[in-house]
Amino acid sequence: MKTNMLEAIYFDGQTTKKRQVSLSFQGGNVLVQGEDVYHLEPFRPTMLSEKLGNAPRQLYLSNRAYCQIQNHAALEAMLREAGLKSQSTVSHLEARWHYALVALAFTLLAIVAAYIWVLPVLANEVAKRIPPELTAKMDQQTLMLLEKSTALTSTKLTTAQQLAIRQRFQALQVPVDQLKPAFKLVFRNSEAIGPNAFALPGSTILVTDKLVTLAGPSNQNQVIGVLTHELGHVYHRHALRQFVQGSIVAVVMTWYLGDISSLLASVPTAMLQTKYSRELEGEADDYAISMLKTNGISPQVLADMLMKLEGFYKLQKPSEKDSHHSLEEYFSTHPLTQSRIKKLRAPHHEN
Repeated sequence: MKTNMLEAIYFDGQTTKKRQVSLSFQGGNVLVQGEDVYHLEPFRPTMLSEKLGNAPRQLYLSNRAYCQIQNHAALEAMLREAGLKSQSTVSHLEARWHYALVALAFTLLAIVAAYIWVLPVLANEVAKRIPPELTAKMDQQTLMLLEKSTALTSTKLTTAQQLAIRQRFQALQVPVDQLKPAFKLVFRNSEAIGPNAFALPGSTILVTDKLVTLAGPSNQNQVIGVLTHELGHVYHRHALRQFVQGSIVAVVMTWYLGDISSLLASVPTAMLQTKYSRELEGEADDYAISMLKTNGISPQVLADMLMKLEGFYKLQKPSEKDSHHSLEEYFSTHPLTQSRIKKLRAPHHEN
């Protein structure tokens, strides 16, 4: 029986010397013959490299040698004749583009599904296991970063003003079915941020002087309303969960693209880029409503404060609005929607 032979170039894997050899496939084996070369071993599809255009394919042998094959068509024909499989799954998909498109579609759907449903659950579980000592350090780094960038400076509120808000907020009782999380209240002045308050990933709630000023001395409960909302974010670990979720995405992208240093450098900034979803804002509002009603305060105070904040930014002069816009959008975690205000003003929320 005549056996077809295929020309190839043999490399012993130890030197750069080339040898002309002949390949044949018989009885499930591959036979390599040439000057000072004789090698026989069982053929496996994984021995063959993938097809990359017209580039030579490699046949890797168990003795660390390999053969370089230029004639793709002859190789495929000989393998078919010998009843051997030549294509890997990748090559099979490359040759059938519609299968590749289906595989790509499934991959994209899997990524989207993981981002929407799996990642939030994973981030929540991770957030529960981060010790308070670490989140406290995260808050400290964030405040230091902002102070160095002059976005935040020491508060200009009097000690009496700060004490009145602290004592009023600390004295609030929580509903019997809820817990009052540990928190740290800090006051800072910021022309760039403007009137605002936001919870950091740990237990720190930051309040700007302008928020207190905007509420006015006779409307302290409006500040308290905002603080109960922020305490809701702390209670549900919203900022920490969002940060963990963003970090997981960043780590995956960094692993894929490289440059871990830029990821580490951006950690404090990323903490403040949180944009809460409508669902998370709703959870914080529900916490605030429950806590305010428990203490005999109408949730209307939070709605009134939201209206004041919305009006403040609408009335800014163009030059002032431009100076506030990027940082306000950068730091703000409150989409001031009419739906939130309407919910807070609902009659059944009145005491």
